[in-house]
Amino acid sequence: MIVLDLEWNRGYDTKPLNEILQIGAVRVGRLGGPVLDSFNAFIRPTVHKKFDLGARKLPELEAFKRSHVRFPAAAEAFRAWCGGDRAFAGWGGGDVEELNKNCAYWNLPPFEAEEFFDFQRAFAHVAGADQQIALWRAAEYCGLPDIFDYHSAVNDAMYTALLGEWLTAEDLAWRPEPALPKRRRAALRLSPLPFPRQERRKVGPFRTPEEVLDARDGRTPRCPLCGGKVGVARWHYAHPEAGGGPARYYGAFTCPEHGRFLCRLTLNQRADGLWQGRRAVPEITPELTREYAAALDGGVHVCRGAGRHRRRAGKAAPGSRTGV
Repeated sequence: MIVLDLEWNRGYDTKPLNEILQIGAVRVGRLGGPVLDSFNAFIRPTVHKKFDLGARKLPELEAFKRSHVRFPAAAEAFRAWCGGDRAFAGWGGGDVEELNKNCAYWNLPPFEAEEFFDFQRAFAHVAGADQQIALWRAAEYCGLPDIFDYHSAVNDAMYTALLGEWLTAEDLAWRPEPALPKRRRAALRLSPLPFPRQERRKVGPFRTPEEVLDARDGRTPRCPLCGGKVGVARWHYAHPEAGGGPARYYGAFTCPEHGRFLCRLTLNQRADGLWQGRRAVPEITPELTREYAAALDGGVHVCRGAGRHRRRAGKAAPGSRTGV
């Protein structure tokens, strides 16, 4: 069995690929058995120009930057190392899929996995948890020594293989009951009032995408009906699917008089490397509502400084009266 783990970078551009930066794997002869061999490849990034927030936090980021190995060479070396093994496992269920998406991008043949075992799902079942369990927490729960850095692919593969000792073949075969259809989000409750087309506003340029998202010009739209100034405290986003457009960020704001509206911020990188945004308060349509609902299930960026104005406004000046 090959226990696999990957590290990747999504970037901020429109290329719909989680670019793999590291392939790490270990081989075991049986579930919970000793590690027989290991594989590790640091891959030089060539698809995305910038690292996203998650990739920047990886402990071996500098090793990816210094590597001279491109993905095609790393993938073929990994294929040769796997040999005839077609049984894969991982902490989570998406690594082979992401590996094959990268292979397709580089016009390489896919990895054929006859079986894939999701150790994370099996471990959550054994522990009686109703949600996913982080690898480090599972290792801590089982008393594994904290020797290696997490979020290094080969180290995470090693920890995953060791956790196999607490699992059985029946645990790996377990599947949860099909989830009930999701109820519509009552929290959306957007204003039904029509409003005239709103002018778009440029934000930036800035050095990083985070600076655009935090900029006051971007997070302080106006009510499209009365022009009152409001604020966005956080941006929600969902990365585009294959063939989709750029990543869009959505924030909700509320006018005390006219209700709740949506603000959309689209980021683009200029030729000089700086980042610029375009802010809009679009017409509320079923399509926009669906996009916002998808973003709520994606990532979130909490704006820096979004609460400072409110705190200053709520602090009484010397000699003033409050509560009137």
